[in-house]
Formats: sequence, structure tokens, C-alpha cells
Amino acid sequence: MNPMRTRRVLLRVGVTLPVTAFSAAACQAATAAPPWDQTLLALHDLLISYVAPAAIGLALSGAIVLYTLGGRDEQAGRLFGSALGGCIALPVVKAAELRPS
Repeated sequence: MNPMRTRRVLLRVGVTLPVTAFSAAACQAATAAPPWDQTLLALHDLLISYVAPAAIGLALSGAIVLYTLGGRDEQAGRLFGSALGGCIALPVVKAAELRPS
């Protein structure tokens, strides 16, 4: 690269950097949606739609297997209770998601 072209590139970078760094822009906290908001909403939708029902199904099937193999096992009761709580909580969370803010 010739020295004139190098100087021109460095001049452009040297002018562009301070202009973009010190230009007036809205603060991230002042805007309506933070940059990480979209990621959290996508994670929330994934957990509500796919992960939670699968976890509830695994807990219920695990409780059935433990109860069948072990009789009146305390762990089976706890696992069934957690699955039942998940079954109750999931529709509540979905209903709260649909309600307008």
C-alpha cells in the first residue's frame, strides 16, 4: 500500500471514530426497549411453550414410575406434587402473558 493511501485511510478512521463516539445519541435506559429485551422475550417464549410442558410430563411420568416400583414412596409424592404445581402454574403464567399490560 502506498503511503498516500495509508495516510488517507488513517485520516478517515481518525475523523470517523471521534465523530461517532461523541455524537449525541439517546441513552439506552431512556429508550423503550433495552437491547437485551428481545433475547429475554425469546427465552420466555421458549420456556413457556416447549420446556415447561416437557418438564411437567417428565415429572409426572417419573412420579408414576417411582410409585409403581416403590409403592407409597415419599419421593414419588414430592415429584407428583411438583408436577401438579407446574400444571397449575403454567396456565396461570400463559393467561398473565395474554392479558394486556
